[in-house]
Order: sequence, then C-alpha cells, then structure tokens
Amino acid sequence: MIVMNSMVDNVWGEEQEGKFLPLPEGIGHMVSFLFALDKITIQLPTGNPFTFPVRFTIEEISYLAVRNLQLKSITLK
Repeated sequence: MIVMNSMVDNVWGEEQEGKFLPLPEGIGHMVSFLFALDKITIQLPTGNPFTFPVRFTIEEISYLAVRNLQLKSITLK
C-alpha cells in the first residue's frame, strides 16, 4: 500500500491510499513519479498509474518516506 499526504502550515491533510499488488522480491522494479501543476502521478510496474492531487504550489519536496523497501538508486530528471 502507498499512503500519500501533504502538510501545510504543520498540519497534515487527508491521507490518500494507493493499493497495488506486491512487488516480487529479488528483482529490480522502477517506480516513477511525474509532477504536474495539479497532480502527482505514480507509476508502478504492477498496474495502472494512480494520482495524488497537488494541494498547494510545490516549490520543494523536503520529506519522502519509504518503508519495507531496499532502495538502490534514485534518478531525478
């Protein structure tokens, strides 16, 4: 499960969950985040993309948490 949320003025908004099939262990997977003015689109190799609405102007992403995942690289474009 992926849980998305945003914080404005130190107050968390309503959580939005994205459910997906588990990724098989032991092989590499690519997860993509596409940032637009009105939404963030998350693409997983297990299914259709899902979106999270941008609730305010994004100038900086200062926090991203990943749990139960062995992260080997991050590519920013």
